[in-house]
Amino acid sequence: MLLGTGKGNSKTPLRLLWTAEGTSSLVNQFMQLLLPWYVLSTTGSLMWTGFVAFCSLLPNVFSSLFGGQVIDRLGRSKTMLGCELTQFILLACIPVLIIWKADYPWLIGLIIFITSIFDAPGQLARTALAPTFSRYAEVPLSRATGVVEALDGIMAVVGPLAGGLLIAAAGLYSAWLAVAAMCLVIVLLSLKIYSRRNKRLVPNATTFRQAGQLLKQDGVLRQSILFTMPFFILGQSWELLLVPGYIYQHGYGSVYLGLLGASFGLGAFIGALHFANAARKFKFFTLLTANYLAYLLSVLVLYLNLPKPLVLGATVVCGVPFGAFSAMISTLILLRAPEDIRGKILGLFGTASYTIESLCVLLIAVLMHFWGLQNALYIIALIFGGLVLWSIWARKESDFWAATAGRAPLPASAPKRKKKQQMLLEYKPAVQVRRTGHFTQTK
Repeated sequence: MLLGTGKGNSKTPLRLLWTAEGTSSLVNQFMQLLLPWYVLSTTGSLMWTGFVAFCSLLPNVFSSLFGGQVIDRLGRSKTMLGCELTQFILLACIPVLIIWKADYPWLIGLIIFITSIFDAPGQLARTALAPTFSRYAEVPLSRATGVVEALDGIMAVVGPLAGGLLIAAAGLYSAWLAVAAMCLVIVLLSLKIYSRRNKRLVPNATTFRQAGQLLKQDGVLRQSILFTMPFFILGQSWELLLVPGYIYQHGYGSVYLGLLGASFGLGAFIGALHFANAARKFKFFTLLTANYLAYLLSVLVLYLNLPKPLVLGATVVCGVPFGAFSAMISTLILLRAPEDIRGKILGLFGTASYTIESLCVLLIAVLMHFWGLQNALYIIALIFGGLVLWSIWARKESDFWAATAGRAPLPASAPKRKKKQQMLLEYKPAVQVRRTGHFTQTK
């Protein structure tokens, strides 16, 4: 349970969480540019680049699954702090290896592999904290998750730009030092959140079998997750392989690499911000088809090697539906999953997504190595062209988001809250509710 320390301080925990999420997103975006560019620059090998990218994703397959268990046993804030501290220590080792001239690609891959083990549980812990903090701050959950996705979007603008400029101006070593410094900031923020924590009183005894039963019973939740899975075919491959390979093959520099990442982030920021302000206006299946179209477009502009301004403009457009849909699916899961089982649902979702993502990163790296970048882009474009048609054919009569937006993420142990308390959780822009007191939450 996390509490404010004083009257009028109810929004502080949520703001701390947003700050930690934004800084973490900045590190991720920075790393998505730095890591492949570093491996490409030091080895010149797409296979090594694909190997390190695979190392960054594979552990999440398993850590997402046991991350829910860790959160249930240790608590959300403690899990977040432990994971962020471990990642800081590991990533701070890389500049030391560079000084010692021991930065072998297999060793960098190993460090990234171990670091990634702690990435998913920390992210899941932050996500699981959102409903509690938004309830205490009297902020609608759809707005809270929209702000998180908007932060991801704006950091996806700042991260690649800052990374590209820093690498060009100061070199790769300085970029790794910047990563370590940002990780230290996240640790300090996590420590601040942890310091506002009360003693954990009631352990969570739910199991993955119960999570599976929930998915079996709740067709909207289950099908929403299944419709989302094809996004991860491209997922991290676009940032870690296709764009760096495109930049490297055509002889462009790290600044243009940063601009491409920033363009997508700008679009995601716009989409997420719009969702945060007008969540009820969105439709699940319309946004789903728009995302598949955006993924197809993001591949085609690289395949055709269009002029840079067109590529950057198209990439901004591609990011808009992505930002809105990411906020929608996060909110949908948090609303439909009871508090005591939420961590395990998020863990199952993370495991499924990282499994697809890591396998596709490895497969696309092999395709690029043996068939070349152009053929790999062509195959991916065909896949997403088929997904656009499938999303139109398979859409349901009842929209998943319309069936979910009015729900309130109540704890399973207290389903009969007062109507006035429920109003604090629902997204009703025309209604202003005065805070009547703090609702105690089981961690």
